[in-house]
Amino acid sequence: MQVRQTINNEGVERFFSGDLDQAEVKFREAIEANGQDSSAYNNLAFLLQQKGLLDEAESAARTSLELNDQSSFAWLNLGNILVQQGRGEEGVKCITASIEADRSNAHAWESLATVSMMQHDHQSAEQCWQAAAALKPGESKYWVQLGLSKAALRKNDDAVECLHKAIEADSANSYAWSQLGIMELMQNNFGIARKALMKALSLYPEDSNSRYHLALVYLSENNVPAAKTEFDRVLEVDPANVKVLTERGVLELGTDNPEGAKAFFERALAIDPSSEQALSYMAQVSAGKE
Repeated sequence: MQVRQTINNEGVERFFSGDLDQAEVKFREAIEANGQDSSAYNNLAFLLQQKGLLDEAESAARTSLELNDQSSFAWLNLGNILVQQGRGEEGVKCITASIEADRSNAHAWESLATVSMMQHDHQSAEQCWQAAAALKPGESKYWVQLGLSKAALRKNDDAVECLHKAIEADSANSYAWSQLGIMELMQNNFGIARKALMKALSLYPEDSNSRYHLALVYLSENNVPAAKTEFDRVLEVDPANVKVLTERGVLELGTDNPEGAKAFFERALAIDPSSEQALSYMAQVSAGKE
C-alpha cells in the first residue's frame, strides 16, 4: 500500500512539474502495483484528458468509478471528458453526480457553471458560480464569471458588485478590470469606465478588447483624437480587424477627411470584401466625389 501510494504521489509531482510523460509512467506503475487503486486511475484519466486522449481518459475514469463510485473528483473528471467529447447531456449528469457526492467541490460547481454558460442557460450558470464563489471567495475568476452571468440576466448593479469582489480578491486580474470598465461604459459611467479600462491596460497592454472599449469611452466623451489613438493602437496589434478599420474610417469622415476615410475602408474591404458597413461607407465617399 505504501509503495503504491508513493508511486502515485510521484506521478502527481511529475504532473505538476509539467512532465506529463513521466507522470503517466508513474500512474501506470501505481495501477500495476495495485489494480484496485481508484485514485491512480482517476489521476491517469485526468492526465490523458490533458493530452487529448479522450477515449483512453474516459476508460480510465470509468474504471476509477467502478472501484469507488463515491469519488466526487472521479465523477467530475468523467463529466468533463464527456463534455469535451461533445456528449454534454451525459457529462452534465456526471458533474451533477460529483456535486451530489461532495457539495463542497468548488471545481464541480465551476464545471457545471461553464457548461450552463455554453448552453446559454445563464440562470443556472449564475446559481453555480454563486455556489463556487461561496466555497472559494478568494477565487477571483469565480466572481468575474458570476458577474458575467448576472450581466447576461440584466442584473447590471449586481454584476458590477461581483466584479469589484473579483478585484478585491486579485487586484492584478486585468480581465476583471476590463469587464468592470465595459459594464460601467454600458451604464454611461464614463469616468469610472475610463479608469477601469486604463487599469486593465496597465496590467495587460496587448488587450485589444479593453483598448477598443477605451476608444468607445473617449468617443462618448467627445474626445475624438484620443479615440483615434486607441483605435490605431488596436490596429497595431490586430491590423486585420475589419470592425476597427471601418470605425476608424468613420472618424475620418466625421473630421472631414474623405481620403483618409477611404484608405481605412479600402483596407477593411481588402480583408472582407463583403463587409456591408465598409461597402456602405465607401459608397458614401465615392458619392461625395461626384
